[in-house]
Amino acid sequence: MTMRFASALSTETDTDAAFGECVGQLLPRLTQGADVIWLFLTMHHAGALKRLGGELQRVLGAARIVGCTCKGVLGVGREIEEGPAISVLAGKLPGVDIQAMPLNDVNWAQAADNPDLARAAIGDTDNLKALILLADPFSTPLVAMLPALNAALPGAGVPIVGGMASSATAPRGNQLLLNDQLMQQGAIAVTIRGEVHVQTTVSQGARPIGWPLVITKARRHVVQQLGGKAALGALRDMVQKLDAHEQQLIQSQGVLVGRVINEYKPHFGRGDFVIRGLVGVDPRAGYLAIGDPQVRVGQTIQFHVRDAQAARDDLLLLLEAQRVHGPAAGALLFTCNGRGKNLFGQGDVDAAMVTDALDRAPLAGFFAAGEIGPIGDASYVHGHTASLMVFRPPHEQMSDV
Repeated sequence: MTMRFASALSTETDTDAAFGECVGQLLPRLTQGADVIWLFLTMHHAGALKRLGGELQRVLGAARIVGCTCKGVLGVGREIEEGPAISVLAGKLPGVDIQAMPLNDVNWAQAADNPDLARAAIGDTDNLKALILLADPFSTPLVAMLPALNAALPGAGVPIVGGMASSATAPRGNQLLLNDQLMQQGAIAVTIRGEVHVQTTVSQGARPIGWPLVITKARRHVVQQLGGKAALGALRDMVQKLDAHEQQLIQSQGVLVGRVINEYKPHFGRGDFVIRGLVGVDPRAGYLAIGDPQVRVGQTIQFHVRDAQAARDDLLLLLEAQRVHGPAAGALLFTCNGRGKNLFGQGDVDAAMVTDALDRAPLAGFFAAGEIGPIGDASYVHGHTASLMVFRPPHEQMSDV
């Protein structure tokens, strides 16, 4: 038996008709059933989330199903940003241990200093290949949770990928599904262990401008000096030396800050920065407040800009690494609800690029209110980002998929 995935997407308005369409797309490929199902649906179908999850488990014989409500969904080559939609990814993964659990009863502030608390929540970390996280943005303390989970994982290289439910604009409006349990708060973790290869792509959709600068004075998330000069003055000096196009981008889109994650590299490029926004400016003192709680003196930052072309180029370049790993069995894609037509001016851009890079492998995902994915050896929550997790079988099974 080899690893096999199937995905389905429906835009039917009637919930039962949408469910039937999805089942019709899944069954022909999953003749031996499924081990795990991911289910994403818009608020139009939210009232049936628990029922549809149970019916999918029964039809496919899956031991586990997880899902959430969202603003829009993604599938093979398609992005549905408005209107009713359901997206499903189901997989049969022989030799792979898949566990799913809620992460609602952990003191994450304490867990950051005591990795055993996080390990107790997610279970045995031996042979852990990946962790997939679905969470409600109003009730999940990701600023504390992700560092705690990163510390609990067995060394570098175990990615955490996922997204924040996006269907609601107020607390208790989102829904999360874990088997027969419906949740309006908290988070769900899915752990992947065993005979599977997992590769990730995280595209933050921004490009660097100017040059790297060292933080020489800071307090909490406020950068006071860069290279010994008032931070705002250093930014203004850099902007004056940019070309007219980049200056216009800053005026229209604003400026972002990329914090270097590995100070020991001689040069910095794509994948070397965690991108964060400016959240405040003190013109009198010359300070810059950055949406990053991990700012420290001695770190290197570089300013960035984001536009449609930068986002396209960044994702296309990073997806080249996926092509060299061979055929994909299936994939999950979490992209920001600020991308899509909001960023590119047209639909299907992220999904089309991923579908092409993975040669139309089964794909499901959703537009998230925050995307989770690794940069370097740790995972972070991002904005305006596309975060992709790809499943591949052991090499000896490649020819059979």
